[in-house]
Amino acid sequence: MIGKRHGIMFLCVLIATMSCGFAFQQAWTSDTGQPQKITGDGQNILVTTSSAIKEIDPTGAQVWSQDIAVSGNGSAVKAGKYVFIGTANDARALNKADGSTKWTKTDVLGAAQPVKYVFVKGTCVIFSNSEKAIVLDRETGNNLTAVQDAPTVSEPSVFGGYYLAGTSTGVTAYKGFMLPDLRVKSITKATDKTTAKIENIGLSDASKVLVKFVVRKTDGTYRTIHLNAGTIGAGQSKDVVINGAFSRGYTIVDPYYAITELNEGNNQRYFS
Repeated sequence: MIGKRHGIMFLCVLIATMSCGFAFQQAWTSDTGQPQKITGDGQNILVTTSSAIKEIDPTGAQVWSQDIAVSGNGSAVKAGKYVFIGTANDARALNKADGSTKWTKTDVLGAAQPVKYVFVKGTCVIFSNSEKAIVLDRETGNNLTAVQDAPTVSEPSVFGGYYLAGTSTGVTAYKGFMLPDLRVKSITKATDKTTAKIENIGLSDASKVLVKFVVRKTDGTYRTIHLNAGTIGAGQSKDVVINGAFSRGYTIVDPYYAITELNEGNNQRYFS
């Protein structure tokens, strides 16, 4: 039997051995110039300096560089399908492949209104500062709304399609991203049917909503069922029912991404 003292020593050696595999070590450096902000798009890294925006890959190698001063000390940048930036009073979309300009919106918030923040959801982009906000089309830069007074005393945020601004007494929410957001709220299984409650928690209606069921029958075989749920209004829900005895499976709403949504990550739910 291992004594208490020897057991403690063995544990210390084991912990020391395990920790070696998690050492915090320098991996690489990249000569981008002094960054003002470092962000990314899930594939590459975006670096803003005082006079340029650069994209580097996960090894630190430069992909492209453009001599553009990003507003807000580099904070007015966001990657979506394109790279969206504020530069002085202007809004600009850059092609992610090479950093070239796709479109520019001059004085997007008005004269002497520099862009400080950028938010991207689906086909919409919000450009804002501490006083105003506007929603533009992602592809064209065309106005989807007029310039909105949206004063905020803190950095704004986006949640559930709402643009959230801080005030001296709390939070004010503005309807920003007028998009649907479909989710499978719940699944109820009975002996002879399964009911999926599909909910639209977004800010606009969703039409031609397709629901996909992949289910295991009681004999062990699997079956795939597609049903058209029609239109589900903003803030509304609808029960979608399949008849039969099923032991387990899962349900996906909008399985083929036909509907642009606020969140594409909440469309599936399992049941057993």
